[in-house]
Amino acid sequence: MRERSILRLAGVSLAIIGACCTLSSCQKKAGDVLLEKAIEQSTGNKVDISSGGQNITIQSEGQKIQIQGSESGVWPGDMPGEVPKFAYGQIKAVTRSDMPDGKSWSVVCENVPGNIIKSYEAQLKSSGFQTVSTIITSNEGEGGSLSGEKDKLKVVLITGNGSASLSVIKEP
Repeated sequence: MRERSILRLAGVSLAIIGACCTLSSCQKKAGDVLLEKAIEQSTGNKVDISSGGQNITIQSEGQKIQIQGSESGVWPGDMPGEVPKFAYGQIKAVTRSDMPDGKSWSVVCENVPGNIIKSYEAQLKSSGFQTVSTIITSNEGEGGSLSGEKDKLKVVLITGNGSASLSVIKEP
């Protein structure tokens, strides 16, 4: 049941991002209203969307999702201090979720060098995380995945082709 809820939330989030890109040329208020109605019809829950510039906030029944386009490349200030800052490449977007079953952050980066899995794994280990990594080397360079766990924190990093996605989950 919980996986289905998370899967639904992920699907809705992707739909929102796509719709926001499409509606970015429309008036903000009209775009917000259309997105609210689309999400409310697909989920059956009351939704409140507010957008400004590159930032979008969605609230519904004790859940909150913030999608932040980040031209400034700023690391999330509310990221748990135990998680080492990912300082490879340029931050392009940050997504935050605040739900009854925990908080999560997702940081998407571009222009990431291919051989950073081992470096970031060392940073996680020095912060007390237990880690598992997979490194893939091909003609296109190096990439892979890394996961770490410490107490109620989970970190997942996926890299390849010059981009990276770092996800952090903090359970209550």
